[in-house]
Amino acid sequence: MNGSLEEPLDAVNRLVAETEERRRDQVRLIARLSESARCTVLAERLLREVECTLTVARAYQSILQSLNESP
Repeated sequence: MNGSLEEPLDAVNRLVAETEERRRDQVRLIARLSESARCTVLAERLLREVECTLTVARAYQSILQSLNESP
């Protein structure tokens, strides 16, 4: 069974890494917008969406890792 989880686990690991990078990018964008006194409402909303995606991806990652480690 463990072998069948390697591909989904690799995919979710990539998803988590990519989403973490998107989150960092969005945080930097919000900081730049704040410095230039622009409205940040939409950027902050997008950040919340990215953070929700990251939460779900991390939960899926944790489940797959647990299943992969079981005998």
